[in-house]
Amino acid sequence: MGDFLATCLQAATPIWLAALAGMYAQRAGVVHLGLEGLIVSGAFTATATALATGSIVLALAAAVAVNLALSLLFWLLITRLKANVMIVGLGLSLTAAGATGYSLVVVFGSGAAVQSPIGLPRPFDWLTGPLAPLGDLSVLTFAAVALSWFAWWSIRRTRAGLRLSACGSDPFAARSAGVPVDRYRLAALLGGGFLCALAGAELSLAQVQSFSEGISQGRGYLAFAAVLLGGVAPVGVSLASLFFGFAAAFGIQSQVDFNDVLPPQFVLMAPYIVTIVAISVTALVNRRRGRQPMVIMERTL
Repeated sequence: MGDFLATCLQAATPIWLAALAGMYAQRAGVVHLGLEGLIVSGAFTATATALATGSIVLALAAAVAVNLALSLLFWLLITRLKANVMIVGLGLSLTAAGATGYSLVVVFGSGAAVQSPIGLPRPFDWLTGPLAPLGDLSVLTFAAVALSWFAWWSIRRTRAGLRLSACGSDPFAARSAGVPVDRYRLAALLGGGFLCALAGAELSLAQVQSFSEGISQGRGYLAFAAVLLGGVAPVGVSLASLFFGFAAAFGIQSQVDFNDVLPPQFVLMAPYIVTIVAISVTALVNRRRGRQPMVIMERTL
């Protein structure tokens, strides 16, 4: 039981962190489809810096710096140049995937996986007994819990959080009240870049301790689905991320238990099938309750 719980939390952590990033952007009125690209760029930068310097702190700092620059570029394109937010987000994800794959060959001379000499600290590796599997979790898993609480507090209990939500729900009224909508959106995107850098570092410096092309495996899109499934609320987004972590852990466990019964491809499809079913059920329930579907606030950017 402890092993399965640890696997769930470990699988959920990168999705969880990226989903919080998507939630902040969505609250500000930005539909963020670039989460996948930010995770991949964070993972590559963290691994490359760890190899060059041997320092976890510098690896995390470099990943954050790169993602902040990409988030700033994203903001400039959708606010100053009035680019389509959906296209820019997808372009960011596709460009990051191609750029990191190319950089892998150019920098390291091979397209194979690159091992990191260091990994993220595990603060509870001293645990024993039934809780011993939790000792294998990195510090970022526990940081995700704290960041979820901070997200709830900042959005529900601070003036800045209320203004951020106003930027997404009614940007015209927010502007009329003197709220600098574009600045709040910039802050939301920069915060999202920071969180996605942590998500990428969790993948490359904790879970596999290496970088390979396609390391994210669609986790950024799962994070975006978690934002929708969680109702763009910190608690709901966190629970949705844990749900996807459970689905991924179930798929991993199924490879062990049902490897001789089911083809491995069907087992690996489990988390994505669960995603489609969960979002479809949520949309059906909202429709029966008379709730309006999510509006993409593209024209307000």
